[in-house]
Amino acid sequence: MRPPKKRFLPLIAAVCLLPCLARAEEGQPGGQPPRPATVVPADRLGEPWWKDRHEAKKARLAEGSVDLLLLGDSIMNRWDTTAVEVAEYYYGDRNCVDLGFGSDRTQHLLWRLNDLPADKIHPKGAVILIGINNIRDNTAEEIALGIKANVDETRRLWPDIKILLLDIFPINNHDDPYREKIAAINALLPEMFKDYPNVTLLDISHLWLDENGDIPKDLMDDGVHPTVFGYKLWAARIEPVIAEMLGDEAKPKME
Repeated sequence: MRPPKKRFLPLIAAVCLLPCLARAEEGQPGGQPPRPATVVPADRLGEPWWKDRHEAKKARLAEGSVDLLLLGDSIMNRWDTTAVEVAEYYYGDRNCVDLGFGSDRTQHLLWRLNDLPADKIHPKGAVILIGINNIRDNTAEEIALGIKANVDETRRLWPDIKILLLDIFPINNHDDPYREKIAAINALLPEMFKDYPNVTLLDISHLWLDENGDIPKDLMDDGVHPTVFGYKLWAARIEPVIAEMLGDEAKPKME
């Protein structure tokens, strides 16, 4: 005699429940929603150049004698390439290490910070610019949280460090569809960091814009990354803050 179909119902119910349980395990304890990807450390070790650069920077930090860190994505990375002469003028005698990596998102910088030999150095200051590469896939709120996670991790690693946090730079022309999201991210930052000691939030967006709100080619030839001239303007603008963080004298503007 064939068993009643109802005997299979518990098994069917259990199988159907498995995906639900898996999704629940992805969330936070107590039924909280899962954290956004922007705050979950993620590596890019599958990309040889990224791995090689990370290992080289770790080796440099392990040598000690680091006073200033530049933390971010390709815009910061290009202090090592496009703007190497500008970096040498302003930071060459300041024990500066560029930890900018092309195409990094907030979660990638966060992973790198977690993997550094942090106990080998005692930096006085750090400049942070991160978040533009999250712009397509994450909300303004999620990106702001990713920025906060990196500031928090930097302060955890070096409790006495002074941080210059830069607003995300504008991109392309005034009608670029991402301009609104960039503005929304930057608008969240003052409230987020208002009670953070030793964190200076600075908006230098005006440096990049003409009277129409567009970005001239001589400042960013691709609409995202500064030219050498752009890096000179940037460095001169933040130089008083850098000097204060490091406790030395501000350098004259580079010609």
